[in-house]
Amino acid sequence: MRKLRFVTAATLMTAAATQAYASGTHIDIGIIPDQATFNALVDQLGSVIPYEPVAPSEPLGTTGFDVGVVVTSYKIDRELWNSVVRGDNAPSRLPVPRLIARKGLPFGVDVGASYSRVPSSNISVLGVGVSKALLDGSAMTPAVSVSGNYSRLSGVDDLRLSSYGVDLGISKGFAMLTPYAGIGQIWYEGREQSAAVDYSTRNASQFRSYLGVRVGLLPFMSVTAQADFAHIDSYSLRLNLGF
Repeated sequence: MRKLRFVTAATLMTAAATQAYASGTHIDIGIIPDQATFNALVDQLGSVIPYEPVAPSEPLGTTGFDVGVVVTSYKIDRELWNSVVRGDNAPSRLPVPRLIARKGLPFGVDVGASYSRVPSSNISVLGVGVSKALLDGSAMTPAVSVSGNYSRLSGVDDLRLSSYGVDLGISKGFAMLTPYAGIGQIWYEGREQSAAVDYSTRNASQFRSYLGVRVGLLPFMSVTAQADFAHIDSYSLRLNLGF
């Protein structure tokens, strides 16, 4: 019954967050007007595609496993996106729904993977991540972790875009609440492979930081809200089922 409620709530959350912004995000590399626009698009996507668990730093433990649905809203440059998408009808915010799963391993290591696809768009992303607890956390001390991630954009014709990054995070639980924060660096590379344009590969990096809080609802269910600050800012809401 809990699983059914989780799936139903996750589906409604994703549908509600994406319905209003489902059109106008089909990227067409062949219509990009110049190198500067290509670079700006890659920089914005460099904030969108990185793997992000939307979770505190504390490790899951050897037997731990969780799965969640995340909806992230990115504040994009509408004028820029109107010059790179079909239909000239880009939204001011780009909603990205994600399915995320994580598994705890020995020695404070967690591994995770995510898949996202923007409805009525050619934007989809695969991401993986691994984290290592430097401090597991206790009643008196916070949890501290270091993590690495890799992501790859797919679905956009003639654009090869990937990113990798590292993060340092900290969290501390207080009853049902677990606030957390972190900083990190993202490196990304975007390469067009279109016969219609000829632009140089864009290699760049971004600093990012984030703040979040997880709220326990039931023994196996929680909700997490997170704000990320990078080249473009974003806000995420995660509905999670953990064991």
